[in-house]
Amino acid sequence: MEPIKTGLGLGLCLLLANAAVAQYENPADYPLMGDWTGKWIDPKDGHEVAHPEIAAQLVPVQGGSHYRVVILPELYNRAEPYLEAVVAATHDKVEIKQNGFEVVFADAKVRGKAELRGKTTEFELTKRVFAPPSLGMKPPAGATVLFDGSSLDAWQHTGGKAVTWSIEDGAIQVVSKHKKANSEKGWGGDIETRSKFGSMRFHLEFRYPVEADKSGQMRGNSGLFFTGIGEIQILNSYTTPGYWNECGAFYKRIPATVNAAGPPLAWQTYDIDLELPKAEGDKAVVTVRLNGRTVHNKLELPCKAKAVEITLQDHINPVQFRNIWLKEE
Repeated sequence: MEPIKTGLGLGLCLLLANAAVAQYENPADYPLMGDWTGKWIDPKDGHEVAHPEIAAQLVPVQGGSHYRVVILPELYNRAEPYLEAVVAATHDKVEIKQNGFEVVFADAKVRGKAELRGKTTEFELTKRVFAPPSLGMKPPAGATVLFDGSSLDAWQHTGGKAVTWSIEDGAIQVVSKHKKANSEKGWGGDIETRSKFGSMRFHLEFRYPVEADKSGQMRGNSGLFFTGIGEIQILNSYTTPGYWNECGAFYKRIPATVNAAGPPLAWQTYDIDLELPKAEGDKAVVTVRLNGRTVHNKLELPCKAKAVEITLQDHINPVQFRNIWLKEE
């Protein structure tokens, strides 16, 4: 299964591979960031007796001088948090002592306590490796490989211009036109596939940096577009409510059923089943799985296209992509 080859763009991408682009942080520098799972220890009453699970998510904010901590009954579900807090912290120690919770995150396994229905109850949490089930999935027989780590020949900028994004350690990295130095060189802008495709099964992996000094739409922002259907948002929405403009949403149209956005620096997955209209007046039918969670199930959307291009957005952030392929159905 070879990537699409056009003979265009590869040389330019290789020249840009050593260009001055933002370097990603080392995950080892953020040992506490990410998902934690565990259990309440001997709860005496309430829901926790039958379902004693407890979880937490940690992410640096405010330039890294603080951490946002969310403690909740279950990860990646519409679960009301036990606690949401932003506390002064270091990357090696995050201490919570508020709203009845007392816990210090400093190792891969921690023990804390909280007031659970008026009773002091202990809990344990262990750092969890974030690994979506389809991460690293190989293209099936007959698939079209759009990026395998070696070439951007399947892609172009609008109007057929050769791609000016870079390849970094086998991943595509956005080189943004919104930065003056890049714009002056004519670099950046959205990229789109050189070919159009019919109904398909689609796979893409992406990740975003920490960007602890940013928030909202300025953090880890990109987008995945199918021509004539719309944008599936890519955004660092880790620990946020999962609004209609956040990761997994059809941007400002339909929010994801759950916020399945993973932590910064972790590779994440989109797996999408797209059925294009077969007859006049039919709608496109889309199922979207973000990190293995179904965030849109057989969603019907207006669409007149019989074949679509795929676009990756240059918003401004240095989002990365890899292992992009599709199998037409």
